[in-house]
Amino acid sequence: MRQLPTLLLSLLLGFPLLTQAAPLEVKMCIFDHPFPPMTNPDGSGQAQDVLRRASKLQPVVIQNIVAPRFQCMEQLRTGQVDAMLAAFIEDRTSYSAFPMKGSQPDASRAVGDINFTVSRRRGGGVDWDGKQFINLGQQPVGTQPGLLHVSLLRQLNVVIDDSASSPEQAFAMLAQNRVAAVVTQQGEGEQIIARKYKGELEMLPTPLIATPMYLIVNKIFYNKNQAQIDSYWDAIRQVRNGR
Repeated sequence: MRQLPTLLLSLLLGFPLLTQAAPLEVKMCIFDHPFPPMTNPDGSGQAQDVLRRASKLQPVVIQNIVAPRFQCMEQLRTGQVDAMLAAFIEDRTSYSAFPMKGSQPDASRAVGDINFTVSRRRGGGVDWDGKQFINLGQQPVGTQPGLLHVSLLRQLNVVIDDSASSPEQAFAMLAQNRVAAVVTQQGEGEQIIARKYKGELEMLPTPLIATPMYLIVNKIFYNKNQAQIDSYWDAIRQVRNGR
């Protein structure tokens, strides 16, 4: 009863009653293998740390669902999960929302940046100078299907073998002399070479492409929670700016 005068006074003066919104619960799919330095199944990746810190600025509770990469994308498309981390590809906008600035993705609200790099057999003649391949020959470049750099390889008129279902399989194709080179995410490639192909395969120093990585959200989930998700993307920017 003691709170009643305060309630009446607030209503009479037209002041809004301040209530703290409940945290937004987000089911996020995380790759079932390390994606260094961004994510790890145990939650220790750099991007995962950014998300945790952003959750202190904008209340969000993330439930991690661990699955293979392409299963994550399918679960996001069908709404089985609410979010995942991914690079911007136009096709993905049909079922997912990105932080945008006008008609373009807003890189200032990305969780971090990743490189896709070229690897070859050690001492081989294949090279990448940042604009074109050198001494590629007749063999294809190996990669996984549906990833950001595949369209770039096509623009370069490179013959592609995208039959690899994992980065490990792509490197096995290279070691078996089935492809001239492979393109993988840099952190994944470095770990695989160090673990299985040290002295046999090597990564070229110039990235094929560098791209921001975003927290992307299922479109239906975004439309239901737009204000909170927009604020969370803003919080991600604050964390990365060191505020």
